[in-house]
Amino acid sequence: MKRLLAVVFTLAFATVAYADGAATFAAKCKACHGADGAGGKMAKESIKGKAEADVLKAIAEGKGKMKPVKIDDGADVAKFVAGLK
Repeated sequence: MKRLLAVVFTLAFATVAYADGAATFAAKCKACHGADGAGGKMAKESIKGKAEADVLKAIAEGKGKMKPVKIDDGADVAKFVAGLK
């Protein structure tokens, strides 16, 4: 029973984190990277499926024309971007 509860709580947390990452992406990233990460007017290169570590590095350090972005849930955004297909 304890294992089942642990699994349920883990899945619930992961779902919430994914939703938070999606919401932050929509609010802070979509304008340049496109709603689905396929590229937009400012950032034409697709970021769909990029490795979480690469996304986190780009958020923290910037990349190309993108300046570093200060967001609290960068790990959630990176996980969301990595899951885009």
